[in-house]
Amino acid sequence: MLEISVKHSLPGFRLDINLTVNGEIVSILGPSGSGKTMTLYCIAGLIRPDEGLIKLNKEVLFSSENKIFIAPRHRKIGFVFQNYALFPHLTVADNIAYGLSGQSVPAINKKVAELLEVINIPALKNRYPAELSSGQQQRVALARAIAPEPEALLLDEPFSALDTYRKERLEYELLSLYRYYKGDILFVTHDLEQGFKLGKQIAIYDNGKIAQYADKHKVISCPANRTAARLAGFKNLVEGRVAISRGNTAEVFIPEFDQNLAVITPASMKLVAGQPVMIGIRPEHLAAAGQPKNNTVRCRLERKVSGVTTLHLYYHALKDHQKRYSLERLCLGFDRNYPDYEESNCYLYFNPQHLAIIPLG
Repeated sequence: MLEISVKHSLPGFRLDINLTVNGEIVSILGPSGSGKTMTLYCIAGLIRPDEGLIKLNKEVLFSSENKIFIAPRHRKIGFVFQNYALFPHLTVADNIAYGLSGQSVPAINKKVAELLEVINIPALKNRYPAELSSGQQQRVALARAIAPEPEALLLDEPFSALDTYRKERLEYELLSLYRYYKGDILFVTHDLEQGFKLGKQIAIYDNGKIAQYADKHKVISCPANRTAARLAGFKNLVEGRVAISRGNTAEVFIPEFDQNLAVITPASMKLVAGQPVMIGIRPEHLAAAGQPKNNTVRCRLERKVSGVTTLHLYYHALKDHQKRYSLERLCLGFDRNYPDYEESNCYLYFNPQHLAIIPLG
């Protein structure tokens, strides 16, 4: 188990986070400059926090109170950097073996051969980094990081420089590697899809703090605040106020739409009439309707943008034929046959089951 509770200040920025990882992959998402990489550096000992505590499987790595700071080389932590940081003068096999000094030659050779099989590049063991593709270099960096059997593995946007195909292959390799390596993994990424695929838990970072840390399914269905909602893919966010709250349902008046929308609320959320809230819906959960019904908003389709397997549709909500609010709808798959009413005035259905509600203030 990795436990971190630290504060660290730089000019114009302050990191203040609490995070616990217990034998799983945790994805850390957030915009650039939000403190993701700084967190990894604190854990690895490359930055000494101003105050706090870092523990790995009950061993204290850092404690400002007890004046403990374990040097990076003595921490049982593997680190994969964005630029891989392979030794250019060493072969693939020697790069992987680098952290195994002190073991017998047969033991080192066995471990290297085992890892070469795990990452599917046994034939490349005698090549040098310059002779490898970026994806192959990344595999070697992963193998080198886990060769000494660290108790925690830190990955700092390791696939950011790869094309889509190689990125997907490496995501698969990482999950395969996780079956081999059973320690804690912190995976920094700015890609929600990638973070969701790889992580069991997701931590959303915002300006040096954790805006939300929860099971990935909860993060994408019940964001804790505006920042978490944005980073979790809620592109349609609009403010309103509670009109009625009964049990696990509420009606929220949305001034931009000049109407109420029904929302299913979490059991733990207590709302009162008049309370300011924000509601959000993911683009893939918006549905078109030809006629008005409960929870529909009158709209006009303004623009279509086709992808390879997706279609993005951009609407304006209407009131008295005036544009009121922009909405995005995402259609998945190859089907391009949409009803004629998509081309003019139509209605968008806000499914109460898919609406997230976020208290404000």
